[in-house]
Amino acid sequence: MELFLQVSLEGESVRWGRIPISYLAIFLAGFQRALYRTGEILLDEQDNVEHDVKRIVRRKQLRQLLELDLVGISERSLSTILSFQRSATVRSAGNGSEAIRIFEKALWELEKMQQATEESLFRFDRELLIAWSRVGDLFRRGVSRMTFTLYRDVLPLHVWYTAQGFDVIRRHTLAEIEGYVFMVDFKRRRMSLQTSSGESVSCTFTEEQADEVDTMTRHYVRVTGEAIINPATGKMSYVRVHTIEPLSRTQEFWQFRTLDELAMLQGITSKTNLETLYNTWPGEVDDKFEEFINSLRKGNLAE
Repeated sequence: MELFLQVSLEGESVRWGRIPISYLAIFLAGFQRALYRTGEILLDEQDNVEHDVKRIVRRKQLRQLLELDLVGISERSLSTILSFQRSATVRSAGNGSEAIRIFEKALWELEKMQQATEESLFRFDRELLIAWSRVGDLFRRGVSRMTFTLYRDVLPLHVWYTAQGFDVIRRHTLAEIEGYVFMVDFKRRRMSLQTSSGESVSCTFTEEQADEVDTMTRHYVRVTGEAIINPATGKMSYVRVHTIEPLSRTQEFWQFRTLDELAMLQGITSKTNLETLYNTWPGEVDDKFEEFINSLRKGNLAE
């Protein structure tokens, strides 16, 4: 059997050649995303290809180049080994060197991400960071180390992914928010998180996370996830949940509080200097305020 790639998973939850299906799904989804994103980056570097052509060609090329078959799950020294071959249809199409190039690039980037501890040197593609952070979710589930072995014509390439390396990547890709889960829409798989500052943060979760979210309703939790930024405003639109864990402040949220206590918790204070309000009313002479009020009144009468 001519192996193309082997991945060794070490840790309490993946001993003796056994791995939960959910863990395998997390790994494969994240790893595939990392490979596809790497392929897109390399394709974009081909200056002789028009942008519109890239989009059309990209899907076909990457599907052909990156298709793998999982051909074995075995054990070795208290770890689980995943063995992959390139699929038969892909091998017949050739392009083996291109596939090697994408896998090499993806693994080299993973290695560099884990070693880039200086903030000024941490400059990586955000989508690729997110993909590797998804693979790293396994470190939260009892996996302690992953070893990637890519079999090339020359010496095999070995790259390690560690829990410490995941922490480095995670700091640059994932947001952590604490608050109370007070509204959940299981049909749309959305929930609202009320932070201690009074801000409401929208979060999305997967179908697999629904049961866990259900147990967290009305609890104080810490959500770790991917912050989705609105490109138009530059502000966070919502958080795509990776993990959610209960904290110990649940009872505080449901205690009765006076208006003064709520204002203090949210940092709202009364004006201590009345001079700050001077010249704020009635405003400029031509500020159109009266016209605005009249238009509202006419609108109400018309209704």
